[in-house]
Amino acid sequence: MGAKDVVEALTAAGLPLSNIAEQDENTDPNDKLGRPGQYTSRASADVPGGDKDAEKYGIDRGLVVEVFATAEDADARSTYIQDALKGAQILGTEYHYRPADGRVLVRLTGKVKPSQAKKFEDAVAKL
Repeated sequence: MGAKDVVEALTAAGLPLSNIAEQDENTDPNDKLGRPGQYTSRASADVPGGDKDAEKYGIDRGLVVEVFATAEDADARSTYIQDALKGAQILGTEYHYRPADGRVLVRLTGKVKPSQAKKFEDAVAKL
């Protein structure tokens, strides 16, 4: 399952996603797509509560989905992000959700209300 497939599945589950975009090596804002140990596919979407004026394809707009070759690579990415956010709280927060296979990292901006984030968590658990 690629990142865009995950976003489409979340949309089909009734989650309010808009401006869905799949990134490639030219549009990846992190410049990690396809690099060793990094994600193999990436997609983003706007979510109510996110900042629609934020950087295109960025997490501040709402949602980012990253798919990795291994669960270990996804773990490393999630840990890196969460540690960086804890160390520099001015950067904000993120919710991280993972379906059972562990290779997918669903990142949701911390600007989303917890009640809305719970709906994403439940939908990701069903993937």
